[in-house]
Amino acid sequence: MNNRTWVENIIWSVIALNFFVLMYVFLIPRLQFMASHWGMKSEALMETTDASDTPNQYIKTYKVANQIRKSVENDSIVLIPSATQKFVLNRSVLIQRLYPRKIYFSGDKGFDEIVLSLENQEKEIYVIFNESWGKRFCKEESVEPLGNSGFRMCRSSSTQLINSL
Repeated sequence: MNNRTWVENIIWSVIALNFFVLMYVFLIPRLQFMASHWGMKSEALMETTDASDTPNQYIKTYKVANQIRKSVENDSIVLIPSATQKFVLNRSVLIQRLYPRKIYFSGDKGFDEIVLSLENQEKEIYVIFNESWGKRFCKEESVEPLGNSGFRMCRSSSTQLINSL
C-alpha cells in the first residue's frame, strides 16, 4: 500500500514540473547552441546571436572590436567617439576586446588634454569615426571601413590630431 500523503504527491509533482521547465527553457537551447557552433573560434562566437534565451545584444560591437583588433597593434592608442555622438557600440565590450591597447573616448573628461599629451608619441594612433565625429582627424587616403557598421578607421599622427583640435 502507498503510504504517501497527497501533500507529498503534490511536492514531487512540483519538483518534476520545475525540472522539465528548467530543461526546456535553459538546458535544451544551450545544448542546441553548443551543437550548432561546435569548434568555432571565440571571435566568431562573439558575433553570433547566442542561445534563444540569452540573446547577444552586442553583435555589432563585437564585429567592430574584432576588426579593430586585427588591424591595430597591441601597444597602439585608439580614439573612439563617445556614446553621445550617435555611437551605438558598447563601451565595456570595446575595452574588453581591445585590451591592452590604450582607448580614449571623446567626450570623456580630459579628452582634449589626453590628445594634446599624445604629441611626439612613439605609439601608433588610430581614430575610429563615424559621420558625426572624428573625420577631421583623418586624411581621406588613410581611411579603412570597418565592415558595414557605418564606422571607419584611420591611422593618424599626433601633430594631425593636435592641429584638428
